[in-house]
Amino acid sequence: MLNIAVITPYYQEADEVILQCHNSVLGQTHPCTHLLVADGHPKAIFESSERIMHVALPQANGDYGNTPRFIGATLAESYGFDAIVFLDADNWLEPMHLERMAAAQERGKTPLVSCKRTFRHLDGSVLTYSEPAEDRFSHVDTNCWLVTRDAFPLLPVWRIPKRAAALGDRIFFEKARHERFAITETQHRTVNYRTKHLAHYRGAGFPAPPGVYEHNALKDAFNFVRSVQGVVETLAVTGFYPRLR
Repeated sequence: MLNIAVITPYYQEADEVILQCHNSVLGQTHPCTHLLVADGHPKAIFESSERIMHVALPQANGDYGNTPRFIGATLAESYGFDAIVFLDADNWLEPMHLERMAAAQERGKTPLVSCKRTFRHLDGSVLTYSEPAEDRFSHVDTNCWLVTRDAFPLLPVWRIPKRAAALGDRIFFEKARHERFAITETQHRTVNYRTKHLAHYRGAGFPAPPGVYEHNALKDAFNFVRSVQGVVETLAVTGFYPRLR
C-alpha cells in the first residue's frame, strides 16, 4: 500500500475553508498523512496526531504556494513517503480520492497518475463546468496529481521564478512529458476545486462572485516566460524550455 503524503500550502484562508480541506484528507479511505505548510501565517487549529505534520515558514512567499509546496515535497521525500498528492487549502477531496488514485497507479505501474476536477463556486456549490484543456488532457491542475517516488525528480519545478509562478502546474506537466514520464490518466472528478478564475464562471454562464481574480496573472506569467530573462531563469530551474500554449 502506498504511503502517501498530502501536501497543503496555506496562507490566510478562513478557518472553515482550510478545515474543510483538512478534514477531507483525514476522511480518506486510503491511509495518508496531511503535511500542512503555512506560508508565513500559521494557524493553531490543527490537532496533533501521527497523521498530521505542520510546518510554518518564517514569511509569506507570494508565489501561489510554490515555495511551501516545494518545501513540503522535499520533506515528504526525506521522510520516506512513497507518493505525494498536492491539495490547495481552498479545495477538498472526495473520500475515495486517494484510494482511486492509488488503485490506478497499481494497475498502470506508472510514476504519475492524474485525475480531473469538480468545479466549485466560491461558496462551495457545484459550478457546472469542465475545462476544455483538462478534458483533452493538455492541462493537469496541481491538485490532480499523484506523484510517486520515481517521479520525484520533477519536484524542483516548483522552484520556478516567482514571476512565472502562476504557470507552475503547466510547467510541471510539460516537464513530465519532456522527461517521458508515463502517466495513468483517470477520468474521475474527486478533487473539489473552489475556483477564483473568471473564465470558469464565464464558461458556466454564471456571474462572477466577489473574490474572483480580477488581474490576468497567467498573461503576465506567459509574457515573462517568453522574455529573454524569463527563458534564462526558467531554463536554470527546469533544464528545458516549456512550450506552453
